[in-house]
Amino acid sequence: MGAKALVVWGTGSGVGKSLFVAGLLRHFRRLGLKAAPFKAQNMANHARVVAGGEMATAQWLQARAAGVTPEVRMNPVLVKPFGERGAQVVVLGRVDPFLSSLPWKERKPHLEAPVREALEGLMAEYELLVLEGAGSPVERNLWPDLPNLQVAAWAGAKALLVADVDQGGALGALYGTWALLGEHRERLLGFAFNKFRGDLSLLEPAYGLLEGWTGVPVLGTLPMLPLELPEEDGFRHRPRAGEGPKVAILRYPHAANLDEFWPLSELARLVHARTPEEAEGAELLILPGSRLPARDLPWLRGFLPLLKRHLEAGKPVLAVCGGAEMLAEAILDEEGVEEKGVFPGLGLLPYRVRMRREKRVEGRRVRLGGFSGYWGRLNGLEAEGYEIHHGEGLPLFHQEGSLLATWLHGLLENPGVQRALFGREARALDEALDALADALEAHLDLARLHRGLGLTGRLGQGAPQSPDPPPKPGLVLLLGGARSGKSRQAQRLAGPHATLIATAEARDEEMAARIQRHRAERPPTWETLEAPLDLVGALGQARHPVVVVDCLTLWVANLLERGLDPLAEAERFLRAVRESGKRVIAVSNEVGLGIVPANPLARRYRDLLGEVNARLAEAAEEVYLLVAGQTLRLKGANP
Repeated sequence: MGAKALVVWGTGSGVGKSLFVAGLLRHFRRLGLKAAPFKAQNMANHARVVAGGEMATAQWLQARAAGVTPEVRMNPVLVKPFGERGAQVVVLGRVDPFLSSLPWKERKPHLEAPVREALEGLMAEYELLVLEGAGSPVERNLWPDLPNLQVAAWAGAKALLVADVDQGGALGALYGTWALLGEHRERLLGFAFNKFRGDLSLLEPAYGLLEGWTGVPVLGTLPMLPLELPEEDGFRHRPRAGEGPKVAILRYPHAANLDEFWPLSELARLVHARTPEEAEGAELLILPGSRLPARDLPWLRGFLPLLKRHLEAGKPVLAVCGGAEMLAEAILDEEGVEEKGVFPGLGLLPYRVRMRREKRVEGRRVRLGGFSGYWGRLNGLEAEGYEIHHGEGLPLFHQEGSLLATWLHGLLENPGVQRALFGREARALDEALDALADALEAHLDLARLHRGLGLTGRLGQGAPQSPDPPPKPGLVLLLGGARSGKSRQAQRLAGPHATLIATAEARDEEMAARIQRHRAERPPTWETLEAPLDLVGALGQARHPVVVVDCLTLWVANLLERGLDPLAEAERFLRAVRESGKRVIAVSNEVGLGIVPANPLARRYRDLLGEVNARLAEAAEEVYLLVAGQTLRLKGANP
């Protein structure tokens, strides 16, 4: 398998894994990488039709973000729950009746082969896969875990762990998940917070706590974004209040494919009505699909008076797939495809629906016509959508007064339909995906992901400049007084992967505590070499192309104590820097601005350190002076 792989795990369901994957894939597309999504097993009643069958809406959207054709291998197992009594299992796009009949634990051995085959096939064809985990990776009562840990192992994936701040308890959720991951922690490249609103300074102290406890950096915090994208599953969706006519989606217990109505959050004042009172006053009523129409019928009967009043007033009703089935005269399911029996419908449509075992899964492009009244606005338009149903007995479209019934999912996703019904278009999916990627790039340290994934040098020719260019070799000198911010500035210049050459020696408790404090502030990805005297030898051992020497102040003192010549050692060090081809960031105190020491040895030390600083500054590509945490450029590039 040639592709790199990143898995996005979450501290639980609904924390934003799907959108993180979509945004990252759009980001990697911008960098010129051929990338694709993968989720081994998704449990959702939101699906799209693609070549080969059906796949979860989330992976369909992620493929669109990546700019690649969605295919069933990207979601090899889709589990569509039937409430508490079981689920329909879709394997590589097709319903598997045998697996659907098995209890959950007995299905797992049958799923490994198709999941691994799909994963390995994609990894052979793409440069990068971004995997989405399922729920939480640390449900240890369910281990061995196929969709989180097993696929990460097969792919050799690195991991990003996401938590939802809006749910509360994000710090504990991240730490607890890390603690329970056990040996799988080594995959983690970073943590990320999602859905934050408010004063970020209240959250930022959690960064240091998490890094101190775990050694894993926090890559940043994504704010709550005003984006409307197709939801992975509808039960968590809270539509934002748009402007326009009130539109009510009737939210029966087994409502399905709610993702197709995402444009309404922008085009209308959308409500998800669970009671007739919540739907009162709506200009348009929508009956969405249903995973179990026979089970939803008793619930929907409570809306029958409202539906009749609405239709008698000539107001429009749109009934899609399962919603239309429930308005028929009867639903006949003699074979028990969904719910065995004969179920009287609401009788608003002159048809009888019969359930067939063979599921119709088909993409459609149709020309609309023959409609009247409100729906006459659609005449002459072409619309794309998809059929996905077991029922038979209804035409593709049927109008009964102001009621329009259809098998076609996705009607309201067509821009022409949006203009005809609402006078304007919703923001296109690609525009929303670009905004999502913009937010990730603005708020997260994605360069750490690039480095952790080893993407340096793999970015496409048409991409913007690589975020991981080889560091420019040469010497950078940082001067300043005590606690002026020199070490922090060195860390910022060096980035997450560097070798630190530490010259301090823990000769007393205060110095030991100081060393420990500096160690805790450094990125956990840094290599540390202790070299109180031999900077040249340590430079030769350094693994990273960026080296930080902290600090020359103690190094010169150590040399003096051992009777060595600091000026001669400084010349040796400068030769080694030139020959190393590395970028060396040296930290030193500027001691020439204070009072003249009364002690001859102290005066000699001050003068020698001043001379060492001067010689290094003359040879350096860049020199900065740090004063009260502020950086002043003395030589070379801008800070």
